[in-house]
Amino acid sequence: MHSLDPSDPADAARSARVRRFFAAWFPPDRVVNALRAAAAAMGAFLVGTLLPGDMSEYAYAAALGAFVAIGTNLFSIARAALQQIVALAIGAAIGLALFNLDIPALVKIGIIAAISVLLPGARTLGAGASYVPVAALLVIMFGRIDPDGYAVAYVGQFSLGLVVGVIVNAIARPPLYDRQAHERLRLATRSLADRVEALTDQLRGEWPPDRRDWLEWGSELEVWIADLEDEMSEARESQRLNPRTLWRSHDLTRDRDELAALRAVVHRMIDVIDTVSSAAWGTPIEVHLDESERALTADALAALEAHLRSWVAEEGVADASIASGVAIDALYAHAIVKPEPDSGAAGLVFSLRAMRERIDRVASAS
Repeated sequence: MHSLDPSDPADAARSARVRRFFAAWFPPDRVVNALRAAAAAMGAFLVGTLLPGDMSEYAYAAALGAFVAIGTNLFSIARAALQQIVALAIGAAIGLALFNLDIPALVKIGIIAAISVLLPGARTLGAGASYVPVAALLVIMFGRIDPDGYAVAYVGQFSLGLVVGVIVNAIARPPLYDRQAHERLRLATRSLADRVEALTDQLRGEWPPDRRDWLEWGSELEVWIADLEDEMSEARESQRLNPRTLWRSHDLTRDRDELAALRAVVHRMIDVIDTVSSAAWGTPIEVHLDESERALTADALAALEAHLRSWVAEEGVADASIASGVAIDALYAHAIVKPEPDSGAAGLVFSLRAMRERIDRVASAS
């Protein structure tokens, strides 16, 4: 059997591919979640078999409930579990009511189908509304001999499993995403500074530029912000009811303020990109930036880049802001003496000043 030799480039490449494969398909968070699910399902099944009477025969429902209650966000899991318990009780009640009605089975199925479509609109039940028709059908299908006993046993065992799943999530190191979201916010700000630097180089190079990939940056930046907002919401949810916050707290208030500021900066940066694009190729509208204006705009963007990097580093923000203001004022002084009404410099000045003010405001509050 061939053994891998780390010094062999071919073996090293194979090892790297194997590591990438396992990292993609079995990331650490998923592996931990799988172990958590296995522990919860086994624990719920064991407890379910210890229940008195015929209820122990439905311990599989407890294991299923525990599996359903496993996730990565403790508060959302607990809320969903409560919704599912209520939904199961409603579904079992509907199933019992239909079971005792002397109507054709086809009509019963139609009623349950109608309910399954109507109930998802009930915000109180949330996603748990989908369990109502499931419970109703199970009671009708498997509760022929003792529908009342089956309904109580199934709902009780499933609810037991949900409770066990929530408990396991609470004690088995429930994840926190607050610091992860914080680092992603920092990374996004640095990446924006990198893009500002690249656009500065385009303004200082040949005109119009050969490179056109920056024309798509606007839509990419909007996706960035949307993803960051999702991550911030997930981080906030991960803190709720999470016992780990007792010894590892992180205040997300500042991060939310910085995200709001970054969102405002990105929107103004998109205006800058559109203006530079319009000056280069007349898209989306035709404006004019002469050679002097392009050089002054490049200086202002270079100062914006430094301002962004100082904001992330949390040092030298005041000096960077002063330098940015000087560069923007130089562009403004040139723009106001120009007679051309189609000059894009005025729009650039507004966007640059708005970005500078937004960065200063959030930096001074921190």
